Amino acid sequence: MRKVLLLLLFLLPACAERWERPGATEAESEAAQARCTGIAAREIPPALVWTQVSAGYWEASRRECRTRHGQTECVYHPGRYNPPRYDWVDMNTGRRRAVRAACLAEEGFTYQGLRPLRLW
Repeated sequence: MRKVLLLLLFLLPACAERWERPGATEAESEAAQARCTGIAAREIPPALVWTQVSAGYWEASRRECRTRHGQTECVYHPGRYNPPRYDWVDMNTGRRRAVRAACLAEEGFTYQGLRPLRLW
């Protein structure tokens, strides 16, 4: 499930970008984006690096109490250390986006921001 969520998060920015060129249809824009994405992927391959993606931290201890039928019950949760998280990170993502944007600009498209994501 986590991998599916990460894949969706990876694809959302590409799907939600709006590039326009005067006189171009939405289909032409999407075709140009797909073409430039392919060019960028061929020119700038992934450079995966195992790196720390979040720092370790201490979670404070806490006591939760609730009263039921006139009696108070408390549960104690001791503090604990959450270690840092590590994951693979593609160091070429920024360069790949720049190559894609340059390709689209060469074809006369300009970036117009993000559009609402369509799920159909």
